[in-house]
Amino acid sequence: MTTKGIICTVLNLFSVAGLHAQNNDWENPQLFEQGKEAPHPVFVLFNKKEDVVADDYSRSPWHQSLNGSWKFTYVDKLADRIKDFYKTDLNDKAWSNIPVPSNWELQGFGIPIYTNVTYPYPRNPPFVGENNPVGTYRKNFTVPANWDGREVLLHFGSIAGCAFVYVNGQKVGMSKAAKTPAEFDITPYLKKGNNLLAVQVFRWHDGSYLEDQDFWRLTGIERDVYLYALPKLSVWDFFLKGDLDAAYTNGLFSADVTIRQFAKNTLKTGTVSVELLDKAGKQVFKQSTAVTFGSDPMKTISVSGSIPSVMKWSGESPELYDCIVSFDNGKGAVTTTYTGAKIGFRKVEIRDAQLLINGVPIYVHGVNRHEHDETTGHTTCKALMLKDIRLMKELNINAVRMSHYPNDPLWYKLCDQYGLYLVGEVNIETHGMGAEFQGFLDKSKHPAYLPEWAAAHTDRTKRMVERDKNHPSVIIWSLGNECGNGPVFHDNYKWIKERDNTRMVQFEQAGEDWNTDIVCPMYPGVGSMKRYAEDASKKRPYIMCEYSHAMGNSNGNFQEYWDIVHSNKKMQGGFIWDWVDQGLKTKDANGKDFWAYGGDLGSFYWHNDENFCANGLVSANRTIHPGAFEVKKGYQDILFSSNDINLGKLTVENGFNFTNLSNYDFKWELVNNGAKSGSGNFSVDLAPHEKKEIVLNLPVFKLMPGTEIYLNVYAYTKNGNAILPAGFEVAKEQFLYAGIISQRNPGHSMAV
Repeated sequence: MTTKGIICTVLNLFSVAGLHAQNNDWENPQLFEQGKEAPHPVFVLFNKKEDVVADDYSRSPWHQSLNGSWKFTYVDKLADRIKDFYKTDLNDKAWSNIPVPSNWELQGFGIPIYTNVTYPYPRNPPFVGENNPVGTYRKNFTVPANWDGREVLLHFGSIAGCAFVYVNGQKVGMSKAAKTPAEFDITPYLKKGNNLLAVQVFRWHDGSYLEDQDFWRLTGIERDVYLYALPKLSVWDFFLKGDLDAAYTNGLFSADVTIRQFAKNTLKTGTVSVELLDKAGKQVFKQSTAVTFGSDPMKTISVSGSIPSVMKWSGESPELYDCIVSFDNGKGAVTTTYTGAKIGFRKVEIRDAQLLINGVPIYVHGVNRHEHDETTGHTTCKALMLKDIRLMKELNINAVRMSHYPNDPLWYKLCDQYGLYLVGEVNIETHGMGAEFQGFLDKSKHPAYLPEWAAAHTDRTKRMVERDKNHPSVIIWSLGNECGNGPVFHDNYKWIKERDNTRMVQFEQAGEDWNTDIVCPMYPGVGSMKRYAEDASKKRPYIMCEYSHAMGNSNGNFQEYWDIVHSNKKMQGGFIWDWVDQGLKTKDANGKDFWAYGGDLGSFYWHNDENFCANGLVSANRTIHPGAFEVKKGYQDILFSSNDINLGKLTVENGFNFTNLSNYDFKWELVNNGAKSGSGNFSVDLAPHEKKEIVLNLPVFKLMPGTEIYLNVYAYTKNGNAILPAGFEVAKEQFLYAGIISQRNPGHSMAV
């Protein structure tokens, strides 16, 4: 390089540095947070061990919900915002009221915008322009008297937007990352009696470039808000691992418990105890360790042990244990606090190019799921989550990719309880700046390839892993979606593998680069799938992160995918795009309900992608679309075939991984020109991944000219549970039947 070139380069660097130095706080990717606590599992402390098992935060004397009605005011442009919103003497009586949690666009403030790839503002990272809506919240609260002497933490489950947080007129901090908690230690800012919490949220900010998912762009305090109190020496973090030995028989338990010493703490000693209870409440493990503090604010205690003949967790048998973590500081009448989580013992591995759960290769009958409620948008509830799980189980779905961000923590608890395999995905998508394999990626401008954006990427990765690391349902981490494969993703892959040795990491943008354990393409062609299946040099499982786009009259020829999947052991399935239509329920000019999509609700003159948000297996109110039944058939775990059905020969294959078919009832049925002409029951005792031929006792009849007869076979749940009732149809098959002559009795049942 010439001397002139060097001088120009240096001047350019100073120019860029000066530009970033003058950036607004909401347009500075290197300032991605202020005052936030380090990530850790979501928990509160209890004063009774049984309350940890119940997992009901309302039972804790050190938890106070701030959900409910807040004062709120909104402006379309940031120049019009109230700049002294945090002042305690500001009169907010004329402000509106808004429910928290919620998205403000669905409460009558601003415009919901649906776009898939294109950013809803001029693309010029990190800048977002002046047309930036701002919402301002205020809430009064008092701190319980019995919290004196404790540290008080303020927890936001998710804030969509760049949020500036103040308590009693003093700045507490700032957060830009949605979908994971923003927590602040507000102890220094509190006073006795009434306290004022003020939060101002900018809709767009530099972090919005990392949140370019294919969904409605909605804003605000969208998950639970609460206070919780901790003693000055307290449990702060815990990583609970339920592994299995080489024989997949005994549980290998370990726990790393971090005790935090808050400032001005006079207590220096205590005892950490970790115990496990089985589902009957019997203690199967306990270890206690004394801890002594010096000047270090954090100290981690590790315990481990073996659980003989442990009950294993899987999607088919989601056995859980209660882990109780307690800390006794030995000072005072009531000295012990309790917390913990429900854990499962399971092993996730890749061996011989296959993804294994508990030593068994699985098929991923997956779906991608956005968080979406037809009336509340990104704010969901337990009833809707349970409805999703029930419908997924009805449709033989066994796995969910969290597309494309960490979901509400309750979703993970329910998937632990009812058995769904989860892919936890980092809240990173920069699709509008380009994606690998799509031909429009400029690495000189793309955040994934620029060092000033790296820390923001890594922070989002760490916050996901640290929050969700104790959930057995999470078997795979994903580094993000449609976001390039810059150096930061290689670094984040290495960080996760060092932090968590119990799960796999996948990344579609890596292709077959080294920073993915699973080859997880998006919408591969059938030819591409066949080539991978037939290539003996491929050593990684092939699980499609997205396929079979479920929009309109879709999911036809679904079986063709699965014929290829079944052709080679390393082909293990995929995740359908996607679960639910993102329609928003509203009324037309005549008062008739309809589901709005892009261009509706005031967004007609904004860029929008119209009805491309309506591509789910179920509608916005969870009505099942016709294509979902094709998926249910393709995903069924009980398979029927025949070499000669006219002789009653039926081959039954058990595609389950851990369930014997003796748990199901079976039925055959003859249909003659559309009319039922005979039926019977049969039973099958068959281990997982086994198959055998049986002979059905079918009726004697003479096939008449012009007659069309079909034999239908069905499998039903034998015993009901909290999700599926007894007698629910889980599998079926149909055969064209030409008729037989035999001495078997019509309708006779047989056991095999």
